[in-house]
Amino acid sequence: MDWNLAIETFGFPIAVTIACGYFIWKMYNNMVSENATREERNYKMLEKFSVSIEKFADVLENYEKKLSTIETDVKEIKVIVNK
Repeated sequence: MDWNLAIETFGFPIAVTIACGYFIWKMYNNMVSENATREERNYKMLEKFSVSIEKFADVLENYEKKLSTIETDVKEIKVIVNK
């Protein structure tokens, strides 16, 4: 078998196949790396949102207490005014 003929016959298609495989492998690894970075950033942001939501819940709870106090005061004023 003539090696030159075999290289000429199969060399380019095989080389292109290897190059495409390498490109796909590099693209996949890059995508996995970017996804890991993005997930880490999203988890950090989620933690910040969680803290903010907890603070907001505390504020709402305080407002609810103040509103209850105001409602009681208004009821007492109503009773006094209606006498």
